[in-house]
Amino acid sequence: MTADRPEATRLPAHRPLSDWIARVRPAEPGRLPVLGRINDGDERADARAMPRFRAQPWTRTSLIVERSGAPCRALALRAPDGTEVVELDDFGAPVPVSETGIALIADLEQHWALPHTGPDVVAGLREESLVLRYFLLHRLSRETPVPPQLFHCLPWERVDAAARSAAALLHAGTDASAQLPETPPDEELRHWFTPAAALLAGPLQVLASGLRGSRTGPWFGREAASLLTGLLTAQPERLPHATRHTLARLAEALGAADRALQHSARLAAIRMTGLQPIAPLALRRRLDSDFVLRASSGERPSGHDEFLEQPPIAARTTMTRSGLLEIEMEIEDHETPPARRLADGTLCHPVTLRPVTDTGEEQNTRYWMVLNAGAGTLHGFVAVTVPDVTFEVDLDAPPVPLLFLNRVPRAELEASLDANEHITLSRWHELIDDLPPHHPAHAALAAHASRHI
Repeated sequence: MTADRPEATRLPAHRPLSDWIARVRPAEPGRLPVLGRINDGDERADARAMPRFRAQPWTRTSLIVERSGAPCRALALRAPDGTEVVELDDFGAPVPVSETGIALIADLEQHWALPHTGPDVVAGLREESLVLRYFLLHRLSRETPVPPQLFHCLPWERVDAAARSAAALLHAGTDASAQLPETPPDEELRHWFTPAAALLAGPLQVLASGLRGSRTGPWFGREAASLLTGLLTAQPERLPHATRHTLARLAEALGAADRALQHSARLAAIRMTGLQPIAPLALRRRLDSDFVLRASSGERPSGHDEFLEQPPIAARTTMTRSGLLEIEMEIEDHETPPARRLADGTLCHPVTLRPVTDTGEEQNTRYWMVLNAGAGTLHGFVAVTVPDVTFEVDLDAPPVPLLFLNRVPRAELEASLDANEHITLSRWHELIDDLPPHHPAHAALAAHASRHI
């Protein structure tokens, strides 16, 4: 979600919720209004940013227009000069709205900086079209902090059904019996929930569909890691109580299915339920960069060697006098790793260094630790330069298959290759040469190899 934008409160109250609008043209008597071209012919433009809606006060209204061959009351705006526009969905069709819905939307726009959130408001929004609810929440979240209760108007019962189905399939293994709960059609989750939580509906949809269809090949690690990351970063209050607990049970099922995911899954479940504090279970440590300076002057400060353990993970962080932070991790694995994990290939565990500053403007640095599979264990080691500020080491995020680090910036992968000091150049070629040609790891490996010739 984007940060609060105070200038939004100085703009006219009634502006498009959708990024597409169509001008209403005069129609013959007794005929429905005719709509002009999308955004007056500029489909790439965003109606929400058009100067016309910022320079003069428009009125929120509705118009009866044609949608799918039938009359439909559509979300609309009227200018002081009588010009009218209808808001359109992603398919260029008018956005449906009820008469009571128009009054509800107009009131929310009038109180945009602090919208009303009573049960009647949430219930009223649930009676409106899903596309209208999505556009409303999407623009709200771009322009002002949204009270979490408003997100409860989304159709969370669809998320509940998909999560229950995925959890049952994970518990049942490959036996998709008739007693398993039904999952909604793939298209029903879509992007509707992204205003509430960016990484939730998409990974959940693929996960439930893939498990039900016994999908083969590499896919599980990406969706499981994305979903757990979404649960670890979402604001729980934006999800209804029942949905949070359903997703917590799915997280627990993911952890039971793959021990590499168990720690992140446990934290995600606790975060969703709020039944106990997360801090004592987190694999995080705050480290003081002044250690290097003190050590180089001959002092021998304590606390430079930290041991972190949350079964099945154990990790050790060591700050050396040469200015390096060494992180070693071991995960107690299954005797026989899950087939889905083996299909995904080598796992990489994210290591995040988070500066602790008063301004909060510092950028996090992330490295990817290769997890080498041994007899019942996964083991990794990285050595990175110690930041020149007090910082936090965060090992809580789930591991991701190397194959699916295809959207990671090349510079991040280059730094990660250098950090994995125990991985030889020949081993890197074994891991990377067979990845798809577009994968940024190829360029990262070329740069890494040029520095080690």
